[in-house]
Amino acid sequence: MKPSMLPLFHEIFDFVKPKTICEIGTHDGKSAVQFIDYCVTINPKLKYYGYDVFDAVANDEAFHQREINGKGAGNYRRAKRSLLHRQAKYKQFEFKLYKGFTQDTLKETNYDFVYIDGGHSYETVKYDYSKVKDSKVIVFDDYQTEGVKQFFDELVMKENLQQLDFKDSFSNKSRCWAFLPHQSTKHIQPVIFNH
Repeated sequence: MKPSMLPLFHEIFDFVKPKTICEIGTHDGKSAVQFIDYCVTINPKLKYYGYDVFDAVANDEAFHQREINGKGAGNYRRAKRSLLHRQAKYKQFEFKLYKGFTQDTLKETNYDFVYIDGGHSYETVKYDYSKVKDSKVIVFDDYQTEGVKQFFDELVMKENLQQLDFKDSFSNKSRCWAFLPHQSTKHIQPVIFNH
């Protein structure tokens, strides 16, 4: 994740004080490390759960095209090495990586913070969300892609979710959503707050 985007995530982390983080689309672990390095200062016993197909589909161009995966396949060994380094550095930190399709690996669970950035097809985003929907804060990456936008817009309409300004979302007492106010329109990220 670009460093310029991190301060908004830090605001979310300061608000939710996560004990558990779920990232769907761990890839090489770069965002994971950025999240972990900040969140262990809030909660040294932080637990990170990362999901990705990793190298299982490295040469499957049709899959990457269908899922609008511009970065290509993630690297399991690189991600695990980065997380093991964090575990050695932060003695109470724990993590678990799940390799494979989320339809096979992701079970219904609630987390304090979820970052959905795996497959970007409508079906995949819908499935992934269905398994983490009751988590405290859920950020969707790449809203500008067709599948993510279609699913999120339908969700907002179906559940009659109120849109608020990002700053107002923290003090709101009911379920709501907001766009993260990034400078760049290349990364449009809606976030759901389950108050």
